[in-house]
Amino acid sequence: LLADREGRIWLSCPKLLFTLFSSTLIFLGASNALPGTEYDYGAHPKFVCTPIPADADPSCFPVGGNPGGAGPGVNANEEAKTTILHLRESLVRQKETILDQRETIRELTAKLTLCEGFGRGMGGHDDHHDNHGGDKHGAEMASSPEQMGRMLQALKERLENLQQSRNTSSSYSNSLKDLLQRKIHALEQQMNLHSNILLTRILFPKGSRKKPKSPDAFQIGFPMRTNYMYGRIKRTLLHEIFALTLCLWLKGGAGPGLGTPFSYSVPGQANELVLIEWGNNPMELLVNDKAVTLPLSLSDGKWHHLCVSWSTRDGLWEAYQDGVKRGSGENLSAWHPIKPGGVFILGQEQDTLGGRFDATQAFVGEISDLQLWSHMLTSHEIYNLATCGSHMTGDIIAWTESAVELHGGVTKYPFDPCH
Repeated sequence: LLADREGRIWLSCPKLLFTLFSSTLIFLGASNALPGTEYDYGAHPKFVCTPIPADADPSCFPVGGNPGGAGPGVNANEEAKTTILHLRESLVRQKETILDQRETIRELTAKLTLCEGFGRGMGGHDDHHDNHGGDKHGAEMASSPEQMGRMLQALKERLENLQQSRNTSSSYSNSLKDLLQRKIHALEQQMNLHSNILLTRILFPKGSRKKPKSPDAFQIGFPMRTNYMYGRIKRTLLHEIFALTLCLWLKGGAGPGLGTPFSYSVPGQANELVLIEWGNNPMELLVNDKAVTLPLSLSDGKWHHLCVSWSTRDGLWEAYQDGVKRGSGENLSAWHPIKPGGVFILGQEQDTLGGRFDATQAFVGEISDLQLWSHMLTSHEIYNLATCGSHMTGDIIAWTESAVELHGGVTKYPFDPCH
């Protein structure tokens, strides 16, 4: 039963119709009969009669009023509405994020397709380029690494942005991050391929190009001092060794000091075996963090054959440049075997096992035909290696393309120091 301000009566319970209607008429008549009085409907409560099913839960229909105004049911409805609104807003935000990320995927896929198409075009028409002159195509190739570098930088920036917004859609961002990392890795490989082709054509122009004797005749280059350019030898020492010979072809770059062409670290000793020329200091050989100075001269910007040998017996060491012994000595970490289970790194000095590189100690230049043996070579064997009278491969490290991983933009192209 509801009485509004016009005095009309609204009934929702038919069984009480007669009683309530009669009472209301008497009440209204009495109030109107009093002279000088006016009935204030706003000051009196309004009644609402709601039918309740016989099997309904009484807790769902509270009888008493709420002194605060709205009942518990009203508060529950408000909370439900608020929750629904929040859910709708979250769904809208996630939908917008997914649409943005789909657009990013389309754009990056298009860029990757462009790069892959360019690489196939270069590889499939190599002879065609040679037969029609190299100036125009050389200019195109020169611009290709720069263009791919910009694309790679854009990919990395997009990946960083997606990582920052991954809290919005965690699982979707994780899968997208993996996809972008695979694309970035593919682009890096494509850049290395283009750089190798370009450098090969510059160093070996058509008509004067000489094919290497073997597919493993190559060199790697470190064009600048960084803490991220390095090569990693995939294998490691499986057991202790008590002697060694390290030989390589080396060409130093510009600037003071060659840096660190070779380092080997083990757990607990970052400088187990290191070849380093730091700043204006001469080149040094470190064994178990003990150093000796090598009387070598490698800063003329030319290719040189370098060998160092060492034995744990009395700490004997020898240094050769271009097949000639330049120095020797004793007491370099005598009776200390080289420990197994370490990491071989080219181009960087390790402050921890396999990492924490310092750009000031990085190598600048080119390296080729690096070999490592578990015994001391004779002077005659080293001379034959330096003069290309023979070729020997190391039993610990053999110079093959499959044995070296390149990181950070280290270049690789065909090269045979003996041809």
